[in-house]
Amino acid sequence: MTTMTRDGDNWFWDYTRQVHVDFHMPEFPVGAIAKFDSEQFVQTFVRARANVIGVFTKCHFGNAFYDNEYGHKHNGLKGDFFGEVLEEARKYDLKVIAYYSLGTDAYAVTQNPDWYQIDENGSVRGSEGTVWELPCLNSPYREELVIPQVREITEKYVFDGYLFDIPYQHNHTCFCTYCRKKFREETGRELTTELYRDEPETVRDFGRRTAIRTMQEIRELVKAIRPEVLVNCNGAWRMGEPEELNLTSDYGLWESQPSATGTFYNHSIRARHIRTLDVPVQIMTVRFTEGWGLMSCKTPEQLKYEFATILANGGIVNIGDQVLPDGTLQQGVYDVIGEAFEFVEQREAYCLRARSVAHIALIGTNTTNWYHDKDDASTFGAAKMLLEGHHQFDLYCNSAFPELDGYKVVVLPETVELDEAAQERIRRFVARGGLLLAEGAATLGRAPVAPSTTGAALTAAASIEAASASAVSVRGSAVPGSGASGLSKAGFLRFGLADVFGVEYRERTPYPFAYMTEDEELWQGIARIPQLVEEPFLKVTPTTAETRSRIQWPLTVPARNRAFRHPLPPAGLESDYPAITVNRYGEGTALYIAAPVFRSYWHSNHFWVRRIVGNLLNAYDTQKPFTVEAPAHVEANLMERGDDRFLHLIQYQSVQVGEKSTAFYAPIETITPMHDIGVTVRDSSIKQAVLQPEGLELPLRRMDDGVAFTVPKLHIHAIVQLKR
Repeated sequence: MTTMTRDGDNWFWDYTRQVHVDFHMPEFPVGAIAKFDSEQFVQTFVRARANVIGVFTKCHFGNAFYDNEYGHKHNGLKGDFFGEVLEEARKYDLKVIAYYSLGTDAYAVTQNPDWYQIDENGSVRGSEGTVWELPCLNSPYREELVIPQVREITEKYVFDGYLFDIPYQHNHTCFCTYCRKKFREETGRELTTELYRDEPETVRDFGRRTAIRTMQEIRELVKAIRPEVLVNCNGAWRMGEPEELNLTSDYGLWESQPSATGTFYNHSIRARHIRTLDVPVQIMTVRFTEGWGLMSCKTPEQLKYEFATILANGGIVNIGDQVLPDGTLQQGVYDVIGEAFEFVEQREAYCLRARSVAHIALIGTNTTNWYHDKDDASTFGAAKMLLEGHHQFDLYCNSAFPELDGYKVVVLPETVELDEAAQERIRRFVARGGLLLAEGAATLGRAPVAPSTTGAALTAAASIEAASASAVSVRGSAVPGSGASGLSKAGFLRFGLADVFGVEYRERTPYPFAYMTEDEELWQGIARIPQLVEEPFLKVTPTTAETRSRIQWPLTVPARNRAFRHPLPPAGLESDYPAITVNRYGEGTALYIAAPVFRSYWHSNHFWVRRIVGNLLNAYDTQKPFTVEAPAHVEANLMERGDDRFLHLIQYQSVQVGEKSTAFYAPIETITPMHDIGVTVRDSSIKQAVLQPEGLELPLRRMDDGVAFTVPKLHIHAIVQLKR
């Protein structure tokens, strides 16, 4: 478990203008690297105000870019690319991160075919000379190439850190002869496709252990030679990464690109997780509009917006570029990066080493977050709602959250996986006065095969019934049983926090969607009609909870001879089952919504779902640290350092998308300033509010429990320094 702290001697906390310079370069281009000039190369970064650069030592093609004894040096490189850049960078106090391609090496495997990864079907994981030729980390590739190269780089050069790329086998699996031998030695079992089919996690765990062993060996080697050099593997400290792998890295790196993931929210959401850690973590975007290596360039407005969402939420900024085949950089790109880095430089003094003000703990999951993977819709849908509702929140991963001291609200998406101890922490949190908001199947699990008794414990992990093809399994936990309904009998599903929710699970509904009946307070800002949720509801019965809204079934399930004007029929019979409930538990309150509304919102963007949930949360969250009078596209976040707090306002605007099936994302070309944004802050100790970096003092209006002020202008990013 890590804690929120920014106190430490790791220099990485204070360097937030990094350019990672990709140089994956094949050897066939005529004149490859012929125009490389180290002085001009480094001057480009100096001009762009970078303070850290990532420089290649070996690329995906397996080509070395330094004076090497081991491996294959690029045949177009006459000098020492890494060494010469390093020497020039020292003149300008630029930190240098040595990039090393670990999990991809085309030259190594084509020269040594037995080093290839093999998939479960017996096929080589390679593409005949492309950038994705994959060596197995259990083969002699590690002993004969990786370790010797890392040793000679570390011994020969004085630099600041490493980035080892792609530490994992593809899909965490490999079935080559070396993996089969090691698996047999470690487990006494045979590594077969049948085992992978029947016990996929057993096989993947072996693959994860391979990555952990590899990075442990590399870290020990580097630290033995140069203890001051920081070590990192790409992906370390992301949400859900194995702790043993994280501990091999002195800093974290999380790739996050709107074009790859389809949303600009990724930077903000991911930063709200990594800021809960005690290591600095980079959020890496790129200059390219549509992924690595497409030689396009974003606008300064877009980069400023992206950098603001990273910096203001507690992340470290990193942007990726690509060296041209001739070994030069595109100077026009660095005009744009330089303008965006100047924007960062003006603001970083108010952002570095700050920590978030605790209020809402969003406890979700997003553990399959590879580069092009879709994010967990429930977790990201909840985060999207909270961002657009101007709520202050941090993001934790499943059971890895603290005792919740200082937090006022906990939000549970239905995909969250909580062990028994984690559920007990939430139970204590609500009992002592906290507010809980949960949805759908959160904490739903199976009772054990045992006689029904009041107070019987439930199993810590089980699958839930599938409501549709998109349903996701979650885990339950040990909680008091309920003998009244009989649902504690062996094999029945039950909420792990049923006593806190004040409801008991009955069954899933036969409808893939339904409606919610109107509640005057919760329907503020939307039409007074039954409101659609495009996800299946759960039937629950209140035990101690009060019902605020009921499920209204659709008139029918669409089928032959039951067609309406729209594929989703209108509302029909009102059910006896609640859609939204409120329960008092100890000194606190639990809010429960009987449908996966977060996932629904992420997939549908139905604004009424967000407004209902927002109205519900606002009705019971009486201790919000701030309120902001701004539309949903403005993000608000409150950080603190020492005695000062910093309220960040970030504005998002993009152009319309043309053909959505082919356009990767909506680019940001210009952002039109907003004016006169009203803010109230629940803190009576504030004596001064200063708009930064302009240094403009804002007039304060005193209130019973805080202060109010007006932000005169918000272009992309405004910081209000709140002085006590």
